[in-house]
Amino acid sequence: MENRIKLKDPRKEKVKDFRKGIKSVHYNKESKADRKHDYQQYRTKMKRLMRSEQYELLHNYKRTSGWLTW
Repeated sequence: MENRIKLKDPRKEKVKDFRKGIKSVHYNKESKADRKHDYQQYRTKMKRLMRSEQYELLHNYKRTSGWLTW
């Protein structure tokens, strides 16, 4: 019978730390100024859509809370 040693998988460890929200691994989070600017543009866009009564376009937008999505 072989003794199988379970080795750590560094990829799984990285994902685990990433999902826990440890700040040292949040390397692709946008800066506060960029998030603020992006949200300002979003609010302006939504106000324009509401004023022009294009309500069907309002529900398609989802906030990303500063995460890079491109």
